[in-house]
Amino acid sequence: MIISVDEFKEMGFSSSDDALTESCIKRAEYVLNGLSGGRAVLVSKTKGAAADYVKQACAFQANALMREENAMKKQENDTGGNSDIERVSIGDFSYTLGSPSSNSGDSSEYVQPLDTNLTVIRLLRAAGCLYTGTEVVT
Repeated sequence: MIISVDEFKEMGFSSSDDALTESCIKRAEYVLNGLSGGRAVLVSKTKGAAADYVKQACAFQANALMREENAMKKQENDTGGNSDIERVSIGDFSYTLGSPSSNSGDSSEYVQPLDTNLTVIRLLRAAGCLYTGTEVVT
């Protein structure tokens, strides 16, 4: 993993469920590797500012995933499980499909699909993980 639960907390993020935090960190690593073409893990194993940026990006992405998980749990508790939302999990990776049912009350609490935070993109760019070059043949 790019960061541990303790490192996540040391960066100022809060967590009451360490198992959920660890799962979100693993899923955040998948997101970062997808965005960077596998470069994020390699850079995180080095020392220096670039590795710190990747670790921070992982923490921000994990925090976003945790917010989504907590909102989903809250919504399931509020609606009693009576919504048209389907949660799909494959190992540590999960996503949601559907929309809230009309009987669920206020639809403003519906969890929208997670978009990658711009902070994560900026941190990966600063770490040099989003560089793509082209070759010019003359």
